Amino acid sequence: MGLSWMSALKLIPWGDVVQATPGIVRGARDLWSRTRRAKSEAETHEGAVLAPGDMAQLAARIEQLEAEQLEASKLINTLAEQNAQLVAALDAQRRRMRLLMAFCVLLAAGLAALWLR
Repeated sequence: MGLSWMSALKLIPWGDVVQATPGIVRGARDLWSRTRRAKSEAETHEGAVLAPGDMAQLAARIEQLEAEQLEASKLINTLAEQNAQLVAALDAQRRRMRLLMAFCVLLAAGLAALWLR
């Protein structure tokens, strides 16, 4: 079982994964910090009565949240693409393993037939 996992790990384009990782981590950290900052700002404004000038601030905040949501969806899309690559590599490894098992069974049957002669 260990050998099949080693082979599966060799099929993954680790160069692409390693190259994309800093951008993904940076995006996740930025998203997390903005989310925490927005939450603390929302807590400070909790229970306040809105003044007419606050409508512009609310509109700007909505635009900011929409931008953050778009960035989060891009990050999720990137992770999903990497997951799809991993699944494809594991599926190819599974097919190769089945072919190898069939070959081993045929080889064992052939050797048994030669030995019994």
